[in-house]
Amino acid sequence: MGLRLYAILYKSRTASNPNRIFFGCPFFKVKERCCRYFVWLDEHLKKIRVMESEALGAVDDVGGVDIEDHVVRSQELEEKIQLVRSQELEKKMKELERKLLCMEKEKKMSMWHIALISVVFVVAVCILKW
Repeated sequence: MGLRLYAILYKSRTASNPNRIFFGCPFFKVKERCCRYFVWLDEHLKKIRVMESEALGAVDDVGGVDIEDHVVRSQELEEKIQLVRSQELEKKMKELERKLLCMEKEKKMSMWHIALISVVFVVAVCILKW
């Protein structure tokens, strides 16, 4: 396997293609090492867009359903799943808040009992000393 290199982006400075961007061999300016790889960026992007639109417009041979419809349905399903998850999360949060409030009430009640017992104890000690 040969040396693997990445193509580099260059800007054309020719009169026929001024400021046009292209991919080229990293050794583009070194003639003897250059592999002569060359692709105009705008043309390459057009090809990619055509391929994407063909893929989205393709028809599923088994069901005869447009792939774009599948994508839309998948997005709608994902949104519904997210909604259900957020609703479930909200229910769990409300339940946790309810439990926390109950725990705080129990804590207040136990503090109230301790205070009451302390007062009774102090009163009892005062009565016994008197």
